[in-house]
Amino acid sequence: MGSSSHTATIEDDQRHVPGPASLPLWNESFWFPCYDPRTEIGVVFRAGMHPNRQEANLYVFITHHGAVVHSLVDQRAPLPAFAPQALAISGLRMEWESRERFQLHYAHATHGFDLVWEGCTPTYRYPIAPETTADQVSRHIEHAGVVTGTVTIGGEVHRIDCLGHRDHSWGGERDWNTFYSWDYLSGEIDRDFWFNAVRIQFFPEMPDLHIGCVWAGNEVLELAEIKMDVRTADGGTRQLGVTAELIDARRRPHVIVAEEILVNCVVQFGRTWLKDGIARYRYGDRVGYGIHEHGYIEGARAR
Repeated sequence: MGSSSHTATIEDDQRHVPGPASLPLWNESFWFPCYDPRTEIGVVFRAGMHPNRQEANLYVFITHHGAVVHSLVDQRAPLPAFAPQALAISGLRMEWESRERFQLHYAHATHGFDLVWEGCTPTYRYPIAPETTADQVSRHIEHAGVVTGTVTIGGEVHRIDCLGHRDHSWGGERDWNTFYSWDYLSGEIDRDFWFNAVRIQFFPEMPDLHIGCVWAGNEVLELAEIKMDVRTADGGTRQLGVTAELIDARRRPHVIVAEEILVNCVVQFGRTWLKDGIARYRYGDRVGYGIHEHGYIEGARAR
């Protein structure tokens, strides 16, 4: 039911190579967001790869005082040379030791970062459908950690020390045109509590699918129930916050409120919009930070 140790293996958290039966848009990606409330600096990036197309893609955002101060979106980057625990794409360089410690480096003109991301809880791997392989069905890891190091903005170096999140997925296909609408939540309240909750709709008349997990201090648990009341503006295209009612596998309730979207990091994949909003979350009388990602295909109805 729950686990106090890693549910992802060391091999899970290395880079992967698609097999002979893999789909054309077989994907592997690494997503890292963090926000330091003391300096009001946020970093969000996703490094993705489509090896069967010999392509990579990347988006990077650096935010400060509630504004995006630097962004880079590269949808046609060269596929990085394969190494089990390293990759480099368009000025971003990652190196990691097992699933515990990641070195994250980025440089572009007068902006960049040199960060260490160190896990502070066990990993959570989404359940795997039986008798499937990663050639056909994606695998997915969620994890929380401590982020330390420096972020450079306009040539000025700032030191940050905060909590952060990561998401590693591989296999199946990543076709952004098949995501009709979704909301993805992740947040770190403290070292003893973090959460991930997702609702996604693949087709207009399809009911929502839900998945997620919670770390409640001594074990990571699958979520048995997820309800989201998402507040939006601009015809449902911009998230303002959310109230999430989560029931974990031990039937314990957790009510988490995104009180405010501090800054929104917006990327467009064809007709699909992805908006990674850095959110201030409240869990009872405790406050933490994370991401409320709101995404949709143009023309999707507001919910």
